[in-house]
Amino acid sequence: MGSPCKCIPVPCQIAVLTGIITVLTLISSTAEAVDSFWYQDLCSYKWEAIDDDNKVRYSLKLCDSSPETACGTGSAVCAYDLTSKTSQSVGDQSQLKASPSVLDFRGPQKCPSSTNNVQSSISFQCGKTMGTPEFVTVSECVHYFEWRTYVACKKDMFKPHKEVPCYVFDEDGKKHDLNPLIKLTDGYLVDDSDDESSLYINVCRSIYTSASLGQPCPEGSAACLVTSKGNFSVGRPVKELQLQPSSTDRLILSYDGVADQKPDFCGEHTPAVSITFICPSQRQQGSNPKMTANTNCRYEIEWVTEYACHRDYLESHNCTLTSEQHDISIDLRHLTLGRTELPYHAVAKGSDGRDGYVYYLNVCGETSADDCKDSAGYVSACQAKEGGTGAGKIAGRYKNQTLRYSDGDLTLIYPGGSTCSSGFQRMTIINFECNKTAEALRPVALTRFSGSSTLQNWEAVDGNAQDGKRFYINVCHKILQQGATAGCPEDAAICAVGKDKTLSLGKFLSPPRMDENNIRLTYTEGDECRSHNRIQTIVTLICRPGDLESAPVMKSVSSDGCVYEFEWYVAAACVLSKTEGDNCKVEDPLAGFSFDLSPLTKQDVPYNVSSGEYKYFLNVCGGVTTAKCPDKAGACQVDNSGHSWSLGQFNSRLSYYDGMIQLTYQNGSKYNNEQHTQRSTLISFLCDREAGAGKPEYQVEDTYTYNFKWYTSYACPERPQECVVTDPNTLEQYDLSSLARSERNGGKNWLAMDVSDPNNLRKYYINVCRPINAVTGCDRRTSVCEMKYVPQEGGMAEAVSISNMGVAMKGPTIEQKGRLLLEYTGGSTCVSDERTTTYTTLIHLVCLKGAVSGPRFIMSQNCTATSCGTQTRLVQSQALKMMRRRAPSKTPTPGLSTTCFPYKMKMATRLKEMGRLSW
Repeated sequence: MGSPCKCIPVPCQIAVLTGIITVLTLISSTAEAVDSFWYQDLCSYKWEAIDDDNKVRYSLKLCDSSPETACGTGSAVCAYDLTSKTSQSVGDQSQLKASPSVLDFRGPQKCPSSTNNVQSSISFQCGKTMGTPEFVTVSECVHYFEWRTYVACKKDMFKPHKEVPCYVFDEDGKKHDLNPLIKLTDGYLVDDSDDESSLYINVCRSIYTSASLGQPCPEGSAACLVTSKGNFSVGRPVKELQLQPSSTDRLILSYDGVADQKPDFCGEHTPAVSITFICPSQRQQGSNPKMTANTNCRYEIEWVTEYACHRDYLESHNCTLTSEQHDISIDLRHLTLGRTELPYHAVAKGSDGRDGYVYYLNVCGETSADDCKDSAGYVSACQAKEGGTGAGKIAGRYKNQTLRYSDGDLTLIYPGGSTCSSGFQRMTIINFECNKTAEALRPVALTRFSGSSTLQNWEAVDGNAQDGKRFYINVCHKILQQGATAGCPEDAAICAVGKDKTLSLGKFLSPPRMDENNIRLTYTEGDECRSHNRIQTIVTLICRPGDLESAPVMKSVSSDGCVYEFEWYVAAACVLSKTEGDNCKVEDPLAGFSFDLSPLTKQDVPYNVSSGEYKYFLNVCGGVTTAKCPDKAGACQVDNSGHSWSLGQFNSRLSYYDGMIQLTYQNGSKYNNEQHTQRSTLISFLCDREAGAGKPEYQVEDTYTYNFKWYTSYACPERPQECVVTDPNTLEQYDLSSLARSERNGGKNWLAMDVSDPNNLRKYYINVCRPINAVTGCDRRTSVCEMKYVPQEGGMAEAVSISNMGVAMKGPTIEQKGRLLLEYTGGSTCVSDERTTTYTTLIHLVCLKGAVSGPRFIMSQNCTATSCGTQTRLVQSQALKMMRRRAPSKTPTPGLSTTCFPYKMKMATRLKEMGRLSW
């Protein structure tokens, strides 16, 4: 019957396996007493809802003070027909009839089919956020709406200090809803480069501070800066969520500071926060909010999340998601149980380990377990007292269910449960996680998993070959169950694989800790090792600058087999550092990353960005060559009349920290203010491997500084690639990491020469398991680059012939005993036999004791080159042969984990880059 879902990368905050279900029971209620202003928090905004079937867009004005609708003064509910482009009031403000949970508005016109007037009825139920009105149906000229909102709850249970509407409709009538991102306590930690402070934000709502943030954030703050000197508000929610102009996939949320309550460090500037939510172009793992600019107490944040996509892309109201509509194919009908089958069930214990509940479930179908039924039917979730008697409580119905896939989370929501003694209405949420190897369905909660066909687990080197076992490790994640590890326990983060069985050496249950200058990962709760004891593993990660390839090394195992210890020398354990570089280049020597933005420099026509009445011309590390702009300007602003201002003189000095490259131009044209402040420009370059060169995007002018951001593949770091392989039959291990060239071992690439034609010499720069060290003109991602020689005054000079002959996407493989293969794919375009494809490089390494030479070129024909040689840099020396051929296909690029630390550590490291996810 096949897997019910397609594996997609998912983040690691919560987890449940496919066929493994975790249940949350949520509650909603209605208000008790009629109060004409019980809904007053909703009065400041105009609300919208849409009838997709009939193409009618509704705008709601709940109070006299609310913004007017398109139907004019007095209309409370205005229906706009998207087809005929006409508006009609279907409820007047003066004809309001209010009850504890319903607002009814009678319209001015008679219903064509009766003597009654047209009406609108809004039914309110308790929700955790301000929520949104949802159109339900039209029946007998009554337009029905439902609204889950905190204003309908008892005792202000979920009432915040301040919240603003958190949804928008785009020009196509598609709804974008960020309500699922709103947090009731604390906020999201923004990824930034400031070691002295931490910025927390909430979405559309003020932050309610728990003990985890120490002292509380200032009341009403939706953006809170946590420092050693206290917590400061840098923004409050005032404006509702907005759609970015001329965009359907970007949303803008702005928080404003209070001028008379601004922090001292802001000086004369009033703090402000702008958050851009971006719907990704294709399905991907969720990411954390990231700081893109921070000048003059103005914070620019960007957040790539599928919740920013329109809701029709994320949700369905049946049990399937389709590739055509949702860009993913999921069918949960395989999990639906028949009437005669026993239901799924899960047990939730009380905090004391006793007095729990049993939840009986079906997936997209009915269950009558524990006599959970009533006349309404459609019961899919039942809550019963463990060991108790009597009928259970209905915890949700599959009628009006919602199936949602967003940021890697697959969620099934059952509303409409029975009411408990407190007056709340039950709701059940089921989270699913994809696991291709799951055979049985059982309700258990586990840490987050993601599977991949292109990334592999890290394999440890074991000099003692302990009991014929091979050791596989993941970092801050469970083992990827593929290949040799397919039989490992599902929740193991480190696994020993023997000939006859596998052994869990521990689970990822606690975050990494600093141990002096090293990082210690402790995996606990492995398989049983002796009576009432379980295996634990200690992995010590030690900083080795520039090393992205070395494998973890097995150091010891205790005599009783209960404690395993590994050491891992790797750049990911080095402290994050802020670095600067000239000539449009910057590197992080500790991480082994280098960046070159010089290919973005334009020699003729500059980059052009329009915003409002201005045009902005920019260059990267160079001047703007247009007659409209002042001399030496790296960026300039031109108005409609042709007047121009320099936004800063160009330079080529870059700064880098944790994935973001920045270029600042200063000393531009002066403002007409009292201080005659000179204008400046800040360009933030962010990684997008699919963007190519990309283009600049104007953000905002923030008190003398013009902010731009730029998604480009040139800002993407190298991917760590393990350079170890184990023969599964003999357990002999081959470690090529010492052949990888980086700054830590001199930074010189391997060289091979083609001297077969003295008039057409060719030179090859080669690296092992990683990109070559920077060579002018060579693609920075390539692991092999071909050079030619061209005449130059006084002799011959090198010039790039083929900039990219293949990228290291995976580690070595074994061809036969003593013979390895490295395959680099996705190189430059290659045309042969009237076929257009890309280069792939094959490097064959053959064990030859005592061999000392490097790679040697042999031949070249069409798109194929061959070279061979010898090398003694390994534990056993190798001969090296290289062949270049056409690539059959493009290798997909996997994602990386970004969730290794659940909180911000001041000794921040790159350990997150070692986590393996699935694709």
